Amino acid sequence: MTDKQALCDKFYDIDNLITIAVSMTTMDWQALKDAQPRGGRCNTDFTGDRYDWFKANITVSGSKYPKSTSFPGVGIIKKSYCGSFSTSKPAFRLDFGKFTDNGDAIVGLIGTKNVTLNNSIQDSSYVRQPLGYELFRQAGLPYCRCNFAKVVVNGTNMGVYVNVEPIKKRLLQHCFAGNDEGNAYEIEIGEDLDPTVVNAGRISFEGFSDHKNLADLKLAASKVASEGLSGAKQVIDWDQFLKLYAMEFLLKHWDGYTTNKNNTYLYNDTKPVENPTTSNVKFKFIPSGIDQILQEDRDFVLGGSSILGLLMRTDFQKGSNSTEKMKFYGVMRNYATTIFDRDNYEKVLTPLIDRMETRLTGAGVTGISDKISIVKKQLKLVKSGAICMMAELPTGSVHVLNRTTLDCMHASNTEFVAGGSVPNGPFEVYHTQPSDALADRWYVQSADNKFHVKFKNRQYGTWLRCDKSVKTPGDALNVYAAHDDPNDGNNFAMRFTGNKDDSAWHYSGFFVLQSAVTNNYVGFSDSDLTSKGRKEVLQSSSITDLAKFFWF
Repeated sequence: MTDKQALCDKFYDIDNLITIAVSMTTMDWQALKDAQPRGGRCNTDFTGDRYDWFKANITVSGSKYPKSTSFPGVGIIKKSYCGSFSTSKPAFRLDFGKFTDNGDAIVGLIGTKNVTLNNSIQDSSYVRQPLGYELFRQAGLPYCRCNFAKVVVNGTNMGVYVNVEPIKKRLLQHCFAGNDEGNAYEIEIGEDLDPTVVNAGRISFEGFSDHKNLADLKLAASKVASEGLSGAKQVIDWDQFLKLYAMEFLLKHWDGYTTNKNNTYLYNDTKPVENPTTSNVKFKFIPSGIDQILQEDRDFVLGGSSILGLLMRTDFQKGSNSTEKMKFYGVMRNYATTIFDRDNYEKVLTPLIDRMETRLTGAGVTGISDKISIVKKQLKLVKSGAICMMAELPTGSVHVLNRTTLDCMHASNTEFVAGGSVPNGPFEVYHTQPSDALADRWYVQSADNKFHVKFKNRQYGTWLRCDKSVKTPGDALNVYAAHDDPNDGNNFAMRFTGNKDDSAWHYSGFFVLQSAVTNNYVGFSDSDLTSKGRKEVLQSSSITDLAKFFWF
């Protein structure tokens, strides 16, 4: 690691709360705040500079690093022309070398001369960007380092911003084994590897070589257009794209490349030449704009609006003959059982989010606990979303969690349903908040050739069961645990449900369980209690939110 990378690591440490103090003329600050983007808001066809640069004096400090240091004549420019646009809390970029010779000094302090401050107005939890980039890092994809910053302008506290590493040379060196000589292109709404779009000059060249003729991008677009999937594999790092495709699905990144053709950089991770052939082109994807991931009101979507996403969908429709589907499923399984598994959630991700909340609260952000809880719940759902999309069963033991309460099904071996006795039971199954108890976990097995499943408790080896006679204290048909198998009462039809959009390629991650014997649904009760006062798992004739579940 170079000294500059080490400085960036210190600057972007999630536990390091940055303070950016901006001093500029009142007239210039008002002009920056009030500025409307040239071409109009959300006008994706506009090419050119949307905003003007201003000069400001900037003081940078951090709770851990660096010490307070001031720089005169720093370039400051408004950013965002659509969803994050604001005239009250504008997002902006700083270029310390734009107008003066501050570049070497700031690089010697924080490792970079460019700073990007996002206003997070589309993410009131503030945690989605730093969390999302950490997840991309764990997935082996390029990512921005990220933390939080307090911004003060002319003595007025503007609140907390998300301090996101810009996609400049330092990031390229960090994420691409030191190669900062490739060409980078930014894909914004509606842009893609389409020859018409590329040849019209709509995709902006962001550097970083002297070859600005877009020849590598034009070749890539031409190959994809003329040869489809086989052409794409010649000019795209295909294994890397499969990872991106999987992560955009798992994070519900609806505003990324595969679903919305937006918020993405393409980086040709080679040394560009004037007249490239396919041997000089190897595009990789850099995700950005991830402030709307993991939203609870959205489905998991296998994106197909992009050219590469559509190629994947088309190949998937070959069924068992689709080699890309099998490769993609391998990537999904890997992520579902590592990054989004319970161990990583509990030991790495939850502590990270809790640290973020502590930093945000300490910086004066209020009312975020409930908003952060939504993000945590969505993280728990990811594994189930992957399993549902692949129409597979979970490997290993899992919690069966309710959509609304987040309670799990727990098998007892000491509490008997009415008339039960040792050693055969039947035993109560009730719902409770999940814990480390193995009685909270179940193995899920295929039951027969009728698409039925059955559940074996990890702790006691008992089977989840329904019948038409065993009842709860509240006189509902019970769902209980018993030792004997095979038994038709152990079989359940599993049906996916709860999509926000019923279109193809949409998945909620939720399912219902319908008894093969009674045709009733497994549900949770808040009022029907076991003899020891625990909340019953029982049979329901209808599907309510208390009858919708997910794996974790």
